Amino acid sequence: MTIAEMHSTIDLLLDKADAPWFNPTEKDNYLNLAQIEFVETRYTQFEAIEKRREELLPLVKKVTYTGVNIINLTSISEFLYVLSLQAYITDSCVPTGTRIEPIHPIQLDDFAGAERDPWNKTTDENIGYTQYNDGAGNDTLEVHSTNVPSSVNMFYLKRPVDVSITVPTNSELPVSTHEELVNIAVRKMMMTIQDQNYQVQMNEIQQQGQ
Repeated sequence: MTIAEMHSTIDLLLDKADAPWFNPTEKDNYLNLAQIEFVETRYTQFEAIEKRREELLPLVKKVTYTGVNIINLTSISEFLYVLSLQAYITDSCVPTGTRIEPIHPIQLDDFAGAERDPWNKTTDENIGYTQYNDGAGNDTLEVHSTNVPSSVNMFYLKRPVDVSITVPTNSELPVSTHEELVNIAVRKMMMTIQDQNYQVQMNEIQQQGQ
C-alpha cells in the first residue's frame, strides 16, 4: 500500500467501527508507532522463521569498522538492534593472511568470571562482545579478543523510515506487512478511545501474525 492507501484503509476501518475521526498527522503517528511495534515483535524470531526474515529484510544493514574494538552505536542514527558480528583476524597460517571469526555476545554479569576461566576467556579464537553506556550518553559495543581485529563487520536492524502523508513517504517494509501495520495502527487508535471494537481488531492482528 502507498501511504495514501494506508490512510484510506484506516478511515474505512474506523468508519465501520463508528470511531472518531483522526487527522492525517495523527494517522501518520500511529502508523509509525505500528511500524516500531511490528519490528520489535518480529525481531526475536528473526532468521528463526523464514517469514520473519523476509518481513524484516529491508531493515537489515551492514557496517564495517577497521582497526577498532569499540563501536559507538549512538552514532548510528538509524540503529535499533545488533543482529550479528564477525571479525577479521590477521593470521599468517591461512592463505589469505586473514581469517574470519564470529563474535558472540557476552552477558555483563558473566564477563569477569569468563575472563578468569582459561576455557571461556576471550581470545582471537573465541571473540566476544559486551554492550554498555559509556557514561557520556553513548551506547557502546566493545569487542573482546587478544588483539584488536583488523576489521569488524556488524549486521544490525535499523529503524524503519517514518511514513508521511505530507511529504509522501511509503513504508519500506514489504507490501505483505502493510495490512497488518494498518490494523496495528487502528488498534492503537481504538485503545486511546477505549473503543468496544478494540478486541475485534486485536483478534485480526493475532491471526495475521501467525
